[in-house]
Amino acid sequence: MTSLGFHYFPDESHYRRLDLQAWLPELHALGAKWLTLIGSLSRAVPESFVKGLIDSGIEPIVHVPVAPIHPIDRPTLEPLLKTYARWGVKYVVLFSEPNARAAWSPVNWGKTALVERFLDVLIPTLLDQAEAGLQPTFPALKAGGEYWDTGFLEAALAGLARRGQTELARRLTFAVNLWTFNRPADWGAGGLRRWPEAKPYLTPPGSQDQRGFHLFDWYDEIIRARLGEARPIICLAGGPCLGDRTDPAFPPVDEVRHASCTQEIVEAAASGALPANLLNVNFWLLGAPESSPFAQEAWYRSNGTTLAAVETLKRQALINPKVGSQKSAVGATSKNGKLIQHYLLLPTFEWGISEWHWNAALEYVKACQPTCGFSVEEAEQAQQVTILGNEQGISREVETALRRAGCVVKRVALNNGSRVTSHVTRDS
Repeated sequence: MTSLGFHYFPDESHYRRLDLQAWLPELHALGAKWLTLIGSLSRAVPESFVKGLIDSGIEPIVHVPVAPIHPIDRPTLEPLLKTYARWGVKYVVLFSEPNARAAWSPVNWGKTALVERFLDVLIPTLLDQAEAGLQPTFPALKAGGEYWDTGFLEAALAGLARRGQTELARRLTFAVNLWTFNRPADWGAGGLRRWPEAKPYLTPPGSQDQRGFHLFDWYDEIIRARLGEARPIICLAGGPCLGDRTDPAFPPVDEVRHASCTQEIVEAAASGALPANLLNVNFWLLGAPESSPFAQEAWYRSNGTTLAAVETLKRQALINPKVGSQKSAVGATSKNGKLIQHYLLLPTFEWGISEWHWNAALEYVKACQPTCGFSVEEAEQAQQVTILGNEQGISREVETALRRAGCVVKRVALNNGSRVTSHVTRDS
């Protein structure tokens, strides 16, 4: 079953013992089993931090971006990899998005045979990873990218075979970044087989492509076709990113959409809907200093506030201990047998999800921090259920069913300003 985790800070400045002591309880409460750490070639992430994670049941992934891309001297790399392996690390991912212009120096990006030149750099590092006792890992590509990512991956695997490195290729783990952007969480599900009209640099109207959370479906097709079998896939970072407005066909990601998209991904992992070879989903971004350009994307802010998704994930970890932390599941059930304290039930319509209802609920979610969703079955597991909107969205029959399930049911009205009011009406 796919486990959950986080991308830690976007820098190398938070690896003190105090940092570990501060974050371990939160990571356990969130149900995190994986953590992506940024590293460098010049020094290892401190042993105390790495071993502290491993001892607490959290799998570290050390990501060393190496930018711009260049050959790495073996005397520099070999001791670093062996050190990590000795500490119990399994995955050290070198390089980042080699199909993106930003990963290369301008002069090297402009040369021909980009994939072949990258393999010249990559293959020695993969062999060093394997020799050190680590899992040789192909780095994450940029979804789409200036060199189309699916084409880059296919060319790279073909290049490995042409160079006599088929056995190495069959040992590979593949790193990915699973961004949802501002698209639905199921965007691109089913891969090219489901969306055969999608072409590199061209996604016709009515079709979908790999530039979404289900990027792993597209890569898995290519890997199976080239290697004859599925290979493990690990996620360095992914999920929704607050403020993302990549696709003009969809609204930007606000806090409500961020929380709901996160919950969809968590529920997919909990239900076994994600492929078995997708080992983890690491959400972006656990924390960032206030001066960081990524500060507004962090789940935990320097001012002490958190995104609504924090509460979403903590509650989901209690409901699904197999996905979350076993420790955090202890004592989760309340005295009346309910697993969730408060659930905000949102309406769905034949044409889809109402953005108007999402926007209206934002202040209420920030104030009350309920679990949010569309599932009546999930709502039945809550002590208190708040229904958003009138009976056209969620019927009186649903209210009755929830009360029969032992829930305290309230319905909140929408005022003229399209905001959830503090006034609630209770049915006796």
